[in-house]
Amino acid sequence: MAITRTKKGNLVDTQIVDKASDDKKPELSPQTPVEAVKNTSKTKKKDFLSTTIAELKKSQWPSFSYVAKWSGVIIIFTAVFSIVLGGFDHTFNNGVKFIDCTSPKGRNQNVQNCGTEFLEKLIGR
Repeated sequence: MAITRTKKGNLVDTQIVDKASDDKKPELSPQTPVEAVKNTSKTKKKDFLSTTIAELKKSQWPSFSYVAKWSGVIIIFTAVFSIVLGGFDHTFNNGVKFIDCTSPKGRNQNVQNCGTEFLEKLIGR
């Protein structure tokens, strides 16, 4: 005998179950091993699909308005982040060009000319 616990609502009931009836092994049908494997794999697939569908039905899916609101938030955040990242890239790219403009191995121009060129490119003229 074994003691099992089952939940019914908020109450927990304790039942005594006779294990002697559960100890009996089921009789196997006379099948070839290949047929047994095929039948087992088919039933496993059916069981998997049926339990998957049952679990998906239990899930709490978000409403359309919730999904639409958060999709809008993500799109706006992505747009703002890409603009900020593009601004950093543009600024650093012009900074590297300024360093190249003033370096002896680069164009080796006057710092004032390079500064004017840097500001014009930074503003976008």
